[in-house]
Amino acid sequence: MYLQSIELIGFKSFAPKTVLRFHRGVTAIVGPNGCGKSNILDAIRWVLGEQSAKALRGGEMADVIFSGTDSRQPHNMAEVSMTFGECEKELGVEWNEVCITRRVFRDGKSEYLMNGTPCRLKDIHTLFMDTGIGRSAYSIMEQGKTALLLNSRPEDRRAIFEEAAGITKYKAQKKEALRKLEFTESNLLRVSDIIREVKRQIGSLQRQAGKARRYQSLLEDLRVLDTHLSHRTYLDLEQSIEEVAARVGKSADARALHEREIAEQETEVAAAREQLAALDAEVSGLVAKLPLERRVLVTGHESLGYFAARYGFKLVGAVLPSLSSQAETSAAELAALKALILSNRVSAIFTEVGTSPKVALSLAGDAKVKAVPLAMHSLPQGGGYEDYLRRLATTITGALEP
Repeated sequence: MYLQSIELIGFKSFAPKTVLRFHRGVTAIVGPNGCGKSNILDAIRWVLGEQSAKALRGGEMADVIFSGTDSRQPHNMAEVSMTFGECEKELGVEWNEVCITRRVFRDGKSEYLMNGTPCRLKDIHTLFMDTGIGRSAYSIMEQGKTALLLNSRPEDRRAIFEEAAGITKYKAQKKEALRKLEFTESNLLRVSDIIREVKRQIGSLQRQAGKARRYQSLLEDLRVLDTHLSHRTYLDLEQSIEEVAARVGKSADARALHEREIAEQETEVAAAREQLAALDAEVSGLVAKLPLERRVLVTGHESLGYFAARYGFKLVGAVLPSLSSQAETSAAELAALKALILSNRVSAIFTEVGTSPKVALSLAGDAKVKAVPLAMHSLPQGGGYEDYLRRLATTITGALEP
C-alpha cells in the first residue's frame, strides 16, 4: 500500500484545485519558506480526522478555508481527498484504491466520504487502525517529533510501539467490548431490579387482572341488559304513541262535532236576535200608535158624553159596551205582544247562557228552582228587561247545576 495522490480545493493557500501525485519510492517536496509545504502536512492530518484547530495552526476549523486575496475571491468550502493504492490486503477491503475525502463549510458543517460514499469519522479511524496511518500515528514525523518521542513519558512511547506492532486495533476492540460489557451489566442490574419490583407487584397485578376480567364480564352483561331495556322502552313508547295518536284522533272528531254544534247554536242565536229585532220594531210601532189610541179613546168618551146629553141614556148604554169591548181587545193584544217579546228575549238569553228555557220551565217545580222568580209577566219598571232576564237565566242555570 502506498500514497497515490492528494487533491486539495480551497484548503488554506491552495485556492484552485491542486493534485499532488506520489510514485513509489521517496518523494520530497522542497520550496522556499511560505510556499505551503506545511499546509500539505496539515491537509494530510486534517483529512485523516484531526479535530483540533490548534494542531492545524489555526484558531477555528473555518480557518482552513481559503480566505481570499486581492485578486481572488474567498471560498465557502475546503475539500481534501487522499488516495491510497494497492491496499486490499493492508486495509482488508475489496477495492484496489481507497479515496477518503473531508469537506468543511463556513457554517461549521462537515462531511466525510469514502470512495464517494458518505461515512463516519469512526469508519475512517477503524479503516486505518494498525497501519501506522493516522492524525497522531508514527507515519507523520514532523519537525521536533523525534525529540518529543524520546523525551515523552513511557505511556506515550508505548502507544507508538503498539501502533507499530499492529495491536492498537485489537486493544480498541477490547476497550469497545469492555465498554459494551459494562453497559450490558448495567442493563442487567436494571433488569434485575425491575424483576424484583415486578415480583413484588405480581400479587397485586393478579388481583387487578381478576377485577379487570370481572369488570369486562359485568360490562358485557350490562351492555346486553341495557340493549334489552332500550328495546322494551322503545316498544312501550311506540305503544304510547299509538294510544296518544288514537286519542288525538278522537279529540279531533269531538272538536269537529263541538265546532259544528257551536256553529249551529250561533246560527240559532243570530236568528233569535233577528226575530227579537223584528219584534222590537213591531213593539216600537205599537207604542207609537198608543197615544193615538188614547186620543181616540178620549174622543170616544167625549162623544159618549155628548150623545148622553143629547140622546139620553139608552144610546149611551148601547155604545159604551162597544167602546169598552174595543178597549179590552186593544189591551189584550198589547199584553199578548209583550208576552211574545218577553218569551223571545228569554229564549235568546237562555240560548246565550247555554240552557234551554223549556227545560228550565219544566223543572220549575224542582226544589232547587222553587226559589227562582219565574213570573215572566212581572218585568221591572222603566226598562232593563234584558239585564233582568240575563240575571234570571244565570240564576236558573246555576240552580240546575248538580
